[in-house]
Amino acid sequence: MKIILSLFVFFSFLACGDEIVENTKAEKPEVIETLDQKIAHHIEAVLRIPATEKYTVETFSAQMNTDDSLDMIITVNLLDRAMEKAVNSTNLATRVESGYMGRYNFIFFYDGASKKISREIPVPSSALANLTVKFEHIRSEAYFDVLVEYKLENASFIRFFTVINRLPKEIFEMMNYDGLGDIENKAYYVEYDDGSYSLAKDILIYKGRLEQIKFNDPKKVFNYSPKIEKTNELDRRWFFNDNDLKYYAKKR
Repeated sequence: MKIILSLFVFFSFLACGDEIVENTKAEKPEVIETLDQKIAHHIEAVLRIPATEKYTVETFSAQMNTDDSLDMIITVNLLDRAMEKAVNSTNLATRVESGYMGRYNFIFFYDGASKKISREIPVPSSALANLTVKFEHIRSEAYFDVLVEYKLENASFIRFFTVINRLPKEIFEMMNYDGLGDIENKAYYVEYDDGSYSLAKDILIYKGRLEQIKFNDPKKVFNYSPKIEKTNELDRRWFFNDNDLKYYAKKR
């Protein structure tokens, strides 16, 4: 009887062991995205870009806040989408002449400390021209502010952003030039000076002289960066208001 009981216990133990082995599942390896993949997935989701649509992405890195981490401005250009909408519209010629103007250029902000990417910030402009990004110390010498240049036909404009609470906020906008390639044109030259009412620098806008050039191909106007010569004629001096985080022109 003892032998039978022992055998019963032995085979019961084996049966329990078999059940444990069968129910054990292998863990799937964790998939780690690269930063480029993370950016691409975020952009495609937010802007609803299908796998068949082509788009252009550029990244510009600098420290843009006080957390000592390297941040990034990401620009996105949807020229293919702009061209497709133009072809399907009733005013194709007008859209082509304007360089496919509309909401086809965007910026995103990547925060180096939190590793998070912001929602899109549209910059309505001519889609034939990619956005240009530069950095300047304006509000502080400890970090950079962002200058985004965009084109509208043969004119150029600059938007100034500062990063607050890990999001870019527009604080100023100016015309860079107008009439590139035309006989009559105008241009402006930017300099900075100590702030009149805050630690943020004043923005000094001088009248400038735009480089004279003719384009055999009208499309070249969208990606050409002309030289602007400074004159001694100050157009406006702008000061920063800390209360509403914007620039205002000083009275003449």
